[in-house]
This record gives sequence, structure tokens and C-alpha cells, in this order.
Amino acid sequence: QQQQQQQPVQQSTYRPLEILTTPAPRETYKPQEKPTYNNQQSLIYNTDYDEDLIAQIEQDNVYDQPTRPPTRSSYTGQERDTPTAVTSNRGTHPPRTRPTLKPSGTIVSKAQEFVDIYRNPPTRPDPLYPQPTPDKTAAKCRKDVCLLPDCACGGKDIPGDLPVETVPQIVLITFDDSVNDLNKQLYTDLFEKGRVNPNGCPITATFYVSHEWTDYSQVQNLYSDGHEMASHTVSHSFGEQFSQKKWTREIAGQREILAAYGGVKLSDVRGMRAPFLSVGGNKMYKMLYDSNFTYDSSLPVYENRPPSWPYTFDYKIFHDCMIPPCPTRSYPGVWQVPMVMWQDLNGGRCSMGDACSNPSESDGVQKMIMKNFERHYTTNRAPFGLFYHAAWFTQPHHKEGFIKFLDAINQMPDVWIVTNWQMLQWVRDPTPISRINSFQPFQCDYSDRPKRCNNPKVCNLWHKSGVRYMKTCQPCPDIYPWTGKSGIRSSRIDNEIEDSTA
Repeated sequence: QQQQQQQPVQQSTYRPLEILTTPAPRETYKPQEKPTYNNQQSLIYNTDYDEDLIAQIEQDNVYDQPTRPPTRSSYTGQERDTPTAVTSNRGTHPPRTRPTLKPSGTIVSKAQEFVDIYRNPPTRPDPLYPQPTPDKTAAKCRKDVCLLPDCACGGKDIPGDLPVETVPQIVLITFDDSVNDLNKQLYTDLFEKGRVNPNGCPITATFYVSHEWTDYSQVQNLYSDGHEMASHTVSHSFGEQFSQKKWTREIAGQREILAAYGGVKLSDVRGMRAPFLSVGGNKMYKMLYDSNFTYDSSLPVYENRPPSWPYTFDYKIFHDCMIPPCPTRSYPGVWQVPMVMWQDLNGGRCSMGDACSNPSESDGVQKMIMKNFERHYTTNRAPFGLFYHAAWFTQPHHKEGFIKFLDAINQMPDVWIVTNWQMLQWVRDPTPISRINSFQPFQCDYSDRPKRCNNPKVCNLWHKSGVRYMKTCQPCPDIYPWTGKSGIRSSRIDNEIEDSTA
């Protein structure tokens, strides 16, 4: 079972390791120099006004501040209702008791620029072959009609029937939950230390981002560097009983939030993972199909020798449902990146690396991860998942053992550490190792992505009877984004009219 860590987590106690040596770079790729954050002056949103601005602020009805702003430790209770239907005010306006982060001479205007996040609408690849009728009872998968690139039955068979020695061993690093200062150093240590794939491109990961406590300037930085952003819901709640409408607001709503405040193109938010792996059966997968998501990665697969390749929901799932309800209907073109279960050194099974019984020293951690990696590498080379929460790495021996393993496989010429979407593009178009260096989806041209966010705004907003500070390089919202009220003017989710029984 997955063990979730509610945000915010306790401050990390690890110290950066000084005993590791940086692997020698492959080929000639030279990553761009990373900007430093020293002495950066954040823009403070709606704080530290001078007297000349107060009258204009009140006249324009700009975000009234709370009389007694609570401390971070008091953020409890339910979401605050809007007191009137006329304004979005959140309290009286005492000019001398506003919450203050640090001095700033920059005031961010309420009049945010209008950004249409749907200029890059979400899409799935168009099918080449006839597909089953969506949302009808799924039939058993037949390999004579379930054909790549549209459809895959899953299981042990290598896509394209490639000989195993010609198959690259793909490794997937994923992190669940919020992105913020508590895990920033970890991601720097993993992804900004010169580790590259055999073609010289930096290794990349997939981040399943939940909204609360997320720093969207750091989301933009990770996205700018080539990592994949995926949806992990807005509220991080158990979703087993959600309606389709609620799933839409949680999963597609978080996709909109990533686009509006993290600078991530909607078309690049292709996947999701359910919090606590609490999937919603047909309602959740119907939402993924209707909302043009490409994949989910929430279903543990017990069978692991040999491990399963990714599959589509065109037909009935081939494995046991470990955490019901699983889908029983057909959702053609929607992929599952299965969470193939690990075994710890005592024989116990787990669906995520941090849910295993981990050894108490770094060599044991490395040994356990390597044991599971080799079960993939020496059989059918199905993608190997390193599925974690950042909090696990606050134990120094966990981080040290993981980095030892990462450095070991990063020296192997047939191992590729890529994102889920990069991996799925390989599954759709199986390419042997002899031609993989020129495989377009594994290249690293991110010129169409926004630049790194080096000077973020700090949006000062009400949430749950308290004040939240949300960092972003995009326009600040009028309200703290939440399910069904994201503050995005171009949202297609907030005002969606749908049958409540869906």
C-alpha cells in the first residue's frame, strides 16, 4: 500500500552528501548554466503599500486583508465562504496590520493580464485503427485487433516483438505531492549534477503535483529543464466515491492550475496519479477519456516476474485489481503506466519505493533497489519505476543509497532515465538501441517551454480562514485556487455544467 505524506512535511534533516563523485558526462552535451537564487528580490503581492497607494487600492477594491492574520500553524478548518456576492473581500482593511513577508517596493496590480491557457489544448494521439465504443463493457484484449500505436494489451510481451537485447531499459523516476522549498535541494542534487542519458541529454523525471503548498515558480523551473508535470489533484483527497464531475475538478482542474500558475502547457500535462492510489473506477477513467488525458499511473500490478509493460484501457485489464474500484469499461487510447510491485529484502511487496521495508543503512537501500531493477533488466526490460515521495529522502541513508543506485545505472549504456510521456512514445513506436540515440522523443530541445522563473511574485491570498503565500511568475489570481474555483479567467472547469450524478 502506498503511504502518503501530508504536506507540509517536517523540515528535512538530511545534509547534502559530500562523498559522492559526479559521473563523467557522456558525449558532448553541456547543460546550460543554472541561475542562482542568491539575493533574488521576490515581488510581494499586495503587501507593504505606501500611503499614496492605499486610497487607490480601496477605490479599486483590491484584496482586503484580514484583521488578524493567522500563523501558518493555524491553517485548519473548512474553506471560508465568500461573505458577499458583490466582492471577493476577505476581511476589513487595517492599513497597519497587514501580513508582511519582507520589504518590497513592487506592487502587483489586481488587473491581471488575460492568459488563455487553452491556446495549447490537451490532446491524445489520434488513432490509426478502429477503436472499441467508449464507456461500454470492456472485452478481453485480443492482440490481433489491439495494435500499436493505438492499443496495447500489457503483460510480459515486448512492444514490437523486439529481441530483448535490442530493448533500452527505461527507468521512470516519479515524485508525488507538492513542489516547494522542502524538496528543492533534493531535486537539485538528483537532476542538476551532470547525470545524462546515453545521447547526452539530462535525465528527467515525472512530477505528480498536488496543489496545496506548491511553489509554482519551482514547477516552472522543473518544467523549463525538461521534466514532466502531471496532475495529482487539487485537494489531495481520497477519490473512491468521487463523481465524474468531482474527478474533473480535481484532476483537470489541477491541470489548469499548473498551466495558469506554473507556465506548463495544457498539452504537456498528459497524466495523473490518484492520491493514496485511491482510484475512482469507471467514473475516473471516463473523466480521463473525456478530458483528453493520455495516461494514468495509479494501478499496482502484483505479478512482477516478468514485469508488465504499459497497456491501454481499450480492453479489459489483464491483472488483478489490487485497490478497487478498477475500470470495467472501455476507454480507448487511455494508457496505464502500471505500478509493478517491488519486493523488499524480506520478500514483502510494495507499490512504491518508500512503502517498502527499507534497510537501515545506505548499502542495503542500494541493494534493495538494485534487486528490483535487475528483475526488469534481466527479463523483458519493461520500464522500471522509482516511485517516491520526497519526504522519504529526508533520511540521509535513504538518499545516499538511492544516489548510489542512480549513479550505478546511469553508467550503463542501455539504460535511459526519462519521463512517463517519453517512455509511452517509445512504447507506441518501439525503437531498438541501435537507433535510439536519434529517437526524437528522447531529445532535449525545450525551446518551446517558458524560461526559468528566477524572480517570482508572492501572491497573498485567503484560504481556509488563513493567509497563503503562493509563488508564481504568472499573473496572480484574485482568490486562492481550489476545486471548482481556480481563479483562472479562461477556465473551462470552474463553470462547467454537468449532471451531478455523473
